Amino acid sequence: MSDQSEQKYPSLFQQGKNLAGFTWELLNYITKNEEKVLFVSDEVYKERIGICKTCDKYDELENRCRECGCYVPGKAKINIDSCPLKKWDVDASNWEDKFLTIQKELSLDKDQKTE
Repeated sequence: MSDQSEQKYPSLFQQGKNLAGFTWELLNYITKNEEKVLFVSDEVYKERIGICKTCDKYDELENRCRECGCYVPGKAKINIDSCPLKKWDVDASNWEDKFLTIQKELSLDKDQKTE
């Protein structure tokens, strides 16, 4: 047998701890940096609002969607939200870049704590 086939992975318990630790760090990061992570660009926001304002389900007086009941300015600003009528979708643009930046910043924070 080769050395590679004999390599052991961490226990499932340890893998769970590792995942939980990363998830905790990620949630803390997002909480502190929500503008960088959770929100769409001003351009995407304006496009979404424009689409909603032309929809027959848009309640201009309440600024809400009659289909889902959401407050449109809030819903349109969140990058992982989408229109229930499929008029606009999740904004995944730059998500990979954002995630790589988060990973890098989390690694830097961890390195600074150990110095």
